[in-house]
Amino acid sequence: MKEKFDLFCKENPCEFSEEQLNRLKYELEHPRQGFICDEMVDYMLWMKGLKSRQEYFADYVARIFTPDRYPHLLEVGCGPSARLSSLLVSKGYRMSAMDPKLEQFKDPVEGLKERFDHNTTSILKYDAIIAQEPCDATEHIIRLCAKEKKDFIISLCASPHRFIDGKMPESVDEWYDHLRAIDRDHTIIIYPNMVPGYDTPVMIGMFYNKR
Repeated sequence: MKEKFDLFCKENPCEFSEEQLNRLKYELEHPRQGFICDEMVDYMLWMKGLKSRQEYFADYVARIFTPDRYPHLLEVGCGPSARLSSLLVSKGYRMSAMDPKLEQFKDPVEGLKERFDHNTTSILKYDAIIAQEPCDATEHIIRLCAKEKKDFIISLCASPHRFIDGKMPESVDEWYDHLRAIDRDHTIIIYPNMVPGYDTPVMIGMFYNKR
């Protein structure tokens, strides 16, 4: 097991930060029943010779929001390296990536080291918004996209996050219901067969404002 982990760290196929690698190491050494962190999911996929969660999500985005109709995307919650944005650049998109934890990114990705906020962030220049498990930014994204009629795809977290008003939902179902209630006419939550072996809830907003 140690040899495999050392090889994973050497290759670092998911471009994990040092913090993420340490989290993975801890989870491998102290497994918790009924809990699996995101880094562990990617490690297990790598052990099976499969693609990472980001690669699967990039493929999914490219199928739903094709680059001819959505040439410029904003990724929210891109993490330290904006790897998902780099993957989408290779598929023909112009990418901007936003996260207060952003440390390094590859040209030609536009890096925005700031927090996404539905009251202050401008999304007018983007064709759509995407996010992979953006945690507390999730509700901000949906509220602003609903206000500006901007299409979005979000791979949702499997655990609930605090509402903007400060309340903590009692379950993930309550959180999902709250997110859907923002604009039920234009949003859906589905479970596409995206990552092999894992249920991945995805929320999509479509506002019919295409060229």
